[in-house]
Amino acid sequence: MDTIPIYSLRPSDVFEALSTSPEGLSSGEAVLRQNLFGTNTLAQDASKPNWKKLLGHTLHPLAGMLWIAGSLAFLLREPVLGTVIWLLVLTNAGFSFWREYRTEQAMQALSKLLPVYTQALRNGAPEMLEAREIVPGDLLMLAEGDHIPADARVVEAYGLRTNNAILTGEAIPARKTADASLRDGLSDVERPNLVFAGTSVVSGTGRAVVYATGNLSQFGRVAHLTQVTREDPTPLQLELARASRLISLAAFGLGGLVFIVGALDVGLNLYTAFLLALGIIAAVIPEGLSASVTLTLAMAGQRLSQHQVWIKKLSVIETLGTVSTICTDKSGTLTQNQMTVQEIWASGQNWKVSGVGYEPQGDLIPQADKPLAQTALQLLLSAALSCNNARLNRPDLNHPYWAALGDQTEAAMRVAALKSGLDGEQLAQILPRIHELPFDARRKCMSTVHRLQPNPGAAWLLPWLEQPSPQLAFVKGAPKEILELCTQIVNENR
Repeated sequence: MDTIPIYSLRPSDVFEALSTSPEGLSSGEAVLRQNLFGTNTLAQDASKPNWKKLLGHTLHPLAGMLWIAGSLAFLLREPVLGTVIWLLVLTNAGFSFWREYRTEQAMQALSKLLPVYTQALRNGAPEMLEAREIVPGDLLMLAEGDHIPADARVVEAYGLRTNNAILTGEAIPARKTADASLRDGLSDVERPNLVFAGTSVVSGTGRAVVYATGNLSQFGRVAHLTQVTREDPTPLQLELARASRLISLAAFGLGGLVFIVGALDVGLNLYTAFLLALGIIAAVIPEGLSASVTLTLAMAGQRLSQHQVWIKKLSVIETLGTVSTICTDKSGTLTQNQMTVQEIWASGQNWKVSGVGYEPQGDLIPQADKPLAQTALQLLLSAALSCNNARLNRPDLNHPYWAALGDQTEAAMRVAALKSGLDGEQLAQILPRIHELPFDARRKCMSTVHRLQPNPGAAWLLPWLEQPSPQLAFVKGAPKEILELCTQIVNENR
């Protein structure tokens, strides 16, 4: 790779510096680069082997005391008592290990339930690839709602803005440009022509060439820092350790007192008095306290996972248990973050839209006993479907419900158009998009320009064009701004 900073190059020079092209990588070259740079995943610290975890449950201080007590019982030729004490330790250890193991398996399922895909150019054609397959030199195709899988240099941008909060903490979207950045004193995260793994596209579209993946990305460096940071014991763990020490001291004190009283006052022989004291110590030591707490937290973690709440560490549940009040924004209601079009107005007529969520199942029900303005409705929904960047994801084995990528309002408009019977792919063939002006806070609207193809399926559109033209623009946005642009209204009853 070139030693010149990638952000200081012109877009045309970026492809040469990263040994790629505007058509993207070939499949063969992508395989070679994956062998060279590795997969686009974050390296995880090697987890502790299961045998070490099990050993940890059997050798903590309280268990150690019972191991010693059991050994003393065997030395005094009381194998039954020693066996019972040791079985108690092993049973607690095995039960704690099994429940913790089951909970960890449920937590690890999170990565399997949320596979990440991205769109990139391979062999000159767009392909949906797993994020882990992305390599330096890949040409990403970015659109509103996309999650960016790797650090990349923007080479084409149309109103592109990204949410970098995961790296910078800034909630305001950052504007991105394809121009070279020559200003001194800026960090990579502040460069306007770089996008980063873990961030997402808030608005606009663009293309970017990947230059860093996995642990070499900005997100990977942050993740590495979190892995090497030492984790301190939680308040509950400190309190449990303190309580266990106090109870253990009390157990030994009580055992010593019983031994002395039994030997000197009651008249028991030293052997019998010692066995009695040993049994009391074994009974009073809270060896199962740690196991009980771990078991309780593990059961809570499994119950939460059944409700799609994933806990990375059991100690998080302890913190969750101290929550007394949950503050929610706005009205205080919790929703599924899915919008639905419920009513449509066109050419003086109303339609009710049935169905909820993003599943394109439902009907458009007219609310008047007069000739239906079907053409006006078709025009309106064609505009809603064409001037739209949202995408719908069908249910699969891991995601049993319909989901959307992109703006929620646009997703709702797309679903309403599909409920009317419009075919998105067919409409894209009739009216292919040739340009886009993304939503802007100043304009308060979004515009797309389309080329009207000579297609029999477009015959219904021609009578409504004031001047037949090979190009057509659709605009959507705030009502005030849209109405100010209008000079006529479609009215089939004129």
